[in-house]
Amino acid sequence: MQNTESMRRYIHREVVTSLVNSLLPPDHPIGEVLESEAQIVGQRACVRVIDENGSWVMLEDRIKELKADPRFRDTVPNPDRVAKGDVEGLRDNFEQIAAGKVAVE
Repeated sequence: MQNTESMRRYIHREVVTSLVNSLLPPDHPIGEVLESEAQIVGQRACVRVIDENGSWVMLEDRIKELKADPRFRDTVPNPDRVAKGDVEGLRDNFEQIAAGKVAVE
């Protein structure tokens, strides 16, 4: 089935949200790959892509795969990380975490 303009806009919005949630800029080249692969599925209009095993996966999971892809490896920022259980580290890096400059794991 061919995507309509409103479907393409919906997919684009979900892709941009997933890129930002994955600490990538909204115009990152991975977004083009996701938009070409993504489909709207399910009764609740979820945007998913099919992985190499033929299973539907979330956009964030596909982004993780693509971050390791040689085509994109050098374009992916590698932010400092703070453990989610490190209360002092979370407190000390609060502003940087909010700005997306430090990742919480």
